[in-house]
Amino acid sequence: MNIQPDYKNEIEQFAFEELERFYTGDKRVMLERFNPSRNGDEFEIVQTENHYVIRGNTSRALLYGVYKLIEKVEGLIFLELEKERKIAIQGLTSTYEGKPKFRRRGNVFETIDDIPFLKSMLDVGTKNGLNEVFFTFFLWDEVKHALLPEIKKRGIDVTLGGHSLRYLLAKAKGVSVSGKAAADGAVNDLVGEETEFTSANALKNQDFLQDEKAQQYVIDVIVSYCEAEPVIRRISLWPEDVGAKGEEAKLFLTQYMAFTEKLQQALAGAGLQVEVEHIVYNAGLSWEMLERNEQQVGSANVLYAYWGRNYSHSYASQRDQRAWESLMDWRSSTDKQFTVFEYYSDHFMLSELFPLLFKRIATDIENYKEAGCDGMVNLVVPLHKVAKAQPHMKQYDYQQYQQLNNIVFARSLWEDVETVSYLLSPGMQQLAEEIEQIFAQNTQYNAIFFPSRVVEAKNPEAIPDVLELLKKMEHLLQQAQLEEPLQHYVESLQRVVQATKLRWEAL
Repeated sequence: MNIQPDYKNEIEQFAFEELERFYTGDKRVMLERFNPSRNGDEFEIVQTENHYVIRGNTSRALLYGVYKLIEKVEGLIFLELEKERKIAIQGLTSTYEGKPKFRRRGNVFETIDDIPFLKSMLDVGTKNGLNEVFFTFFLWDEVKHALLPEIKKRGIDVTLGGHSLRYLLAKAKGVSVSGKAAADGAVNDLVGEETEFTSANALKNQDFLQDEKAQQYVIDVIVSYCEAEPVIRRISLWPEDVGAKGEEAKLFLTQYMAFTEKLQQALAGAGLQVEVEHIVYNAGLSWEMLERNEQQVGSANVLYAYWGRNYSHSYASQRDQRAWESLMDWRSSTDKQFTVFEYYSDHFMLSELFPLLFKRIATDIENYKEAGCDGMVNLVVPLHKVAKAQPHMKQYDYQQYQQLNNIVFARSLWEDVETVSYLLSPGMQQLAEEIEQIFAQNTQYNAIFFPSRVVEAKNPEAIPDVLELLKKMEHLLQQAQLEEPLQHYVESLQRVVQATKLRWEAL
């Protein structure tokens, strides 16, 4: 092994440490920057008779190049949490070019304070080309002490925001509130349950957006966060998760975008190079919050987050087609950075009847790329506490199951990168396609019934349709000849299908 130890910062030092950890070859490995520079996180690997040269546009791109070299010449690939997988060594016959499809590629964590899991997600995400991690402010306060060193040495950008408005207002007022209390409040908001934090910090979007003093308090707190930690590269603060209707909806977008512009100006005024975006999100399935309706766009970037897709189709239903038309309208109306927010690893939206979405993810990425989007982020949401308490859920490993979709998402954001054939045998690939075809239909009901999903079995009028779907699920899983990594996943699905079917039959 002959590695050139010539690094310029801690990211490149970490890249050399990863080389020393995984590379066993005799050829010398050198890291260089592109000259002249290129765009974003592009890299290339050049093989000569005596050495490999990894060239990158950034230190982070060099790290990506290291992992790709390890994949090509060592046959090591990182698809699952906390372990590598051995594949056939492909080698390098010519220059390998690593090109991302989007500038921005990340995971979003709103409430998960499991630090070992977050470290694993950060590690495997970087190894497969993600460049961002997005936290709510309250989660960041809980986990930053442990994650900052891991984030810095990988050169990963941090976005802060999410549904953190009440938390920031409480901090601005000097109220002592833990990140965990705020996280519990955010989770319970989904099912309409109050906590001590939410009842003590009730907030309406329209009240905040009309209160300039409260806005300034929040802006000052956000500026202090960004001044304290340079890894924070973006602020994406969302309204409270409540749909705007009627007269309130007419002013909502105007006032919300005006707030994000004030925040943008304050950050620039403090000499901080931090991007600001506003979310386009149908909270409470409110079309008034998703559709532009001739609204003038602002100067902030746009995060488009349509909640409630039927993932068994690609925006083909009338309901989802309307959302696609809204996305295209927003994209064509602004020249700012435009990112799509997806729910491929969201165990609340998808539920514990968790579908594999490999084909949907690949199709979505190509559609979003063709539409001119600049980035994609994938939300990771754990099991709801109600599900965790069920006896049939004791062996349900949501962290590994959500990663099945997330790893396909991460690698599909790069040109000409294969994933599924490394992850699954041919027989398991066929099973994955069949699971996707049937289980993804679960999502159409979850959107309509929200917040009561199929697994809650609370909609008697849907009994015939849902029972028919559950029987199809049951039949498919009974026929399966299982191999890892799908064996435990399918066994868990079998238990969930059985329990859910019994609930519906009892209605």
